[in-house]
Amino acid sequence: MDTRKELAIESAENAAGFAREKEKKFGKRLTVLTFRAAEPFGAADEKREAGAYHTILLNGNILEISDISEEIYSCVAALLTPIFGRRKRVLAVGLGNPKMVVDALGSETVSILPAGDRRELSVLIPSVYGVTGLESATIVRGVVKEISPDIVIAVDTLATRRAERLCRAVQIGEVGIAPGGGVGNRRESLSYETLGVPVVTVGVPLLMHGESLQGLPADTVVAPKEIDLYVPAFSRAIGRGIERALR
Repeated sequence: MDTRKELAIESAENAAGFAREKEKKFGKRLTVLTFRAAEPFGAADEKREAGAYHTILLNGNILEISDISEEIYSCVAALLTPIFGRRKRVLAVGLGNPKMVVDALGSETVSILPAGDRRELSVLIPSVYGVTGLESATIVRGVVKEISPDIVIAVDTLATRRAERLCRAVQIGEVGIAPGGGVGNRRESLSYETLGVPVVTVGVPLLMHGESLQGLPADTVVAPKEIDLYVPAFSRAIGRGIERALR
């Protein structure tokens, strides 16, 4: 099964009558696309759960435009604030392999959050099955059972099939996530059904698959050569946005 196309908007674009979509400008360089699906949508090999999805599209490069990071941070905060609401106990999970640069977005983002904050913020970096021998969902579920958070926010690297969205989008979903889906290695999902608490996710498409690029095999995964700069740049912007939303 091909489960690699992780941007929900890309699944939605192929689903007839999936949901109503709302477009809104934010600042000078951002556009937010929001849609709510009343039922699961998308092709069988990229099925999406019902719920709300927000895609922040960047009109510019985060490495080249100094103030675009500020806009991303403010936009992430604006979208997450009503989702968090009055929930006090928050568990932030950094998904992915922290030893691989392209997969370290989650760990780098949550590592800058103020654990033990007044919202009773806890931070977890479960790593990946290949390193720990444990499913991320198993580790997260155990921590959720122990500390009983009101909500989980998970950050992860995503994939795209459109070059113009590579490193130029941020996705926020209110329906959970399946770690590893971006590289065809889909694991058990983190969701309300598996954890028993609401799960919100934040991700950036830092990967693209060869099927979208002429002359490359479909099973090839590519990342921009400046990936070691993109990861910390997005981590800082998203981390600041999460922290602001928590306050």
